[in-house]
Amino acid sequence: MYSLVIAEAAIEIIPPILRNHPSVKNHSKRVGRNSNELLLDISYHHKAMVEQNLQEWWKRGRPDIVHFDLLEALSTPLSMQKKLQVYVSTFDNKLITINQNLRIPKNYFRFEGLITSIFRGHNKKNSPKLIELKENVGFNDLIEKIIRPDLLIGFSIQGTKTKIKDILVHNITNDSRNYCFVIGGFQRGHFSERISRTFNNLFSISPYSLESHVVIARVLYECENYA
Repeated sequence: MYSLVIAEAAIEIIPPILRNHPSVKNHSKRVGRNSNELLLDISYHHKAMVEQNLQEWWKRGRPDIVHFDLLEALSTPLSMQKKLQVYVSTFDNKLITINQNLRIPKNYFRFEGLITSIFRGHNKKNSPKLIELKENVGFNDLIEKIIRPDLLIGFSIQGTKTKIKDILVHNITNDSRNYCFVIGGFQRGHFSERISRTFNNLFSISPYSLESHVVIARVLYECENYA
């Protein structure tokens, strides 16, 4: 069994500290929704994030990254065969658990609506078993209390340069064990130390800084072939 964690994912409702900023107010008015109903998006809220000195703003406000990642992961044969469990661990310590039967909307705006409703607690009646949100569940809690993997592997440009096939050959030994892969769900920077120090291994699969959905596609494809 494989688990995939999209860690420090840049997906969250606009934080209260930004909601009175003029750029946030203007965007809210333009789309006709309150700021507490909108996802933080650096395309619209960059000025507010910088001027309000939002903590690690450069890693936040990219919900589209999570959308791409989920579309990629849940479209793989590994997921269709029920051999993959996907989690989204957000920057602000929320956990989104994705059921293997969930079909993520391909349209971004529908995806945004789904996630916003989850964050605001309005989706419980519709699909409580397909996508679940838990508050105040950090990455370490997810790993230690929920997944409890036999092996935890992170992927980063800072990792040891290794081919994916070699990673699997030297680390994946038994189908009955629980293996967990961790991919960063942010646009810039690297894993926080509190996360990277939990890895058994940290690998880089390319000399280039690949987008997270590309890493997901390549890793899961090799897992399918290895099985």
